[in-house]
Amino acid sequence: MLKKASLATLVLLAAAVTLAGAAPGKIIIKIGYGTAGGPIHEGALEFEKRIEKANPNIDVQVFPGGQLGSEGEIIGQLQAGITDLLPTTTGPLGQIDPLFYVLETPFVFLDEEQADKVLDGPVGQKILKALEPKGLVGLAFWENGFREMTNNVRPIKAPADLKGLKMRTQQNRLHIKYFTDLGASPTPMAFTEIYNALATKVVDGQENPYSLIATNKFYEQQKYVSQTDHVYSAVPVYFSKAKWDKLPKDVQDLVKSTIYDLRLWQRQRGRDMQKDYIAEISKKSKVELLTLAQKAEFQKAAAPAYAWAKKEFGKAYETLLDEVLEAAK
Repeated sequence: MLKKASLATLVLLAAAVTLAGAAPGKIIIKIGYGTAGGPIHEGALEFEKRIEKANPNIDVQVFPGGQLGSEGEIIGQLQAGITDLLPTTTGPLGQIDPLFYVLETPFVFLDEEQADKVLDGPVGQKILKALEPKGLVGLAFWENGFREMTNNVRPIKAPADLKGLKMRTQQNRLHIKYFTDLGASPTPMAFTEIYNALATKVVDGQENPYSLIATNKFYEQQKYVSQTDHVYSAVPVYFSKAKWDKLPKDVQDLVKSTIYDLRLWQRQRGRDMQKDYIAEISKKSKVELLTLAQKAEFQKAAAPAYAWAKKEFGKAYETLLDEVLEAAK
């Protein structure tokens, strides 16, 4: 949850936006997220277009690039009924419910087809509904794509190449454990701090999908990019339950169906743009396309993290992990 001072500030901000930015009688839907570009941003803009076309009485207000705070802060805003909608990566959700660390587990999905099958199926619905008692209504899974490793020291082709590298990670204990096992020095920080941390050499590298490496220009500060595909970055889309319960039924139905239908468009949009992202990154960085055998070495190195997570997060994590792996077959 947010600190009181921060929460009070955001309440005033929300009120100001409502008074200044919407016509009388309009229904406002504020959507915020940490990234400034890439598939999440593309999906949010398409959501705005489709919703406002379907119902001109709805005003969708888009706040990208951490304008409303970090993902963790926006989650708190949804719980408090300040912000309406958040497409988020699953790492911050793991701090609310460790079940979400299942989707943060290295190599739980090996390709996009596995991810689509699981997240659009019964297991995915089970995961989405897990946070409703905590004030979040799950609508669908979007995606950011597979996470890749970048750094400014050496090419990463094998787990041993990470030894001694200071790598920015999410505030995610499972990722911290994995990168520690690989010999790196994981340094958690907010997404919005990454570029400056790379530029000032606070960290040697970071890991994110190609879309975010390109749209946030991390490649300007990184010599090497390695396509490790070590974690699939799922993006569950959540609505504030406090706000949801106040919406008319027809608006609820429109928002829910639009977000769900958009999952296919949003995923494909990111996948279609990947070649362009790689081409842009390649102008400044050397991109290493790892072989399946090379990726397998990183997968083997994840075994201690699996064992640690089962012990750390308990039976519920282990049971859901087994369900996800079985559904992915």
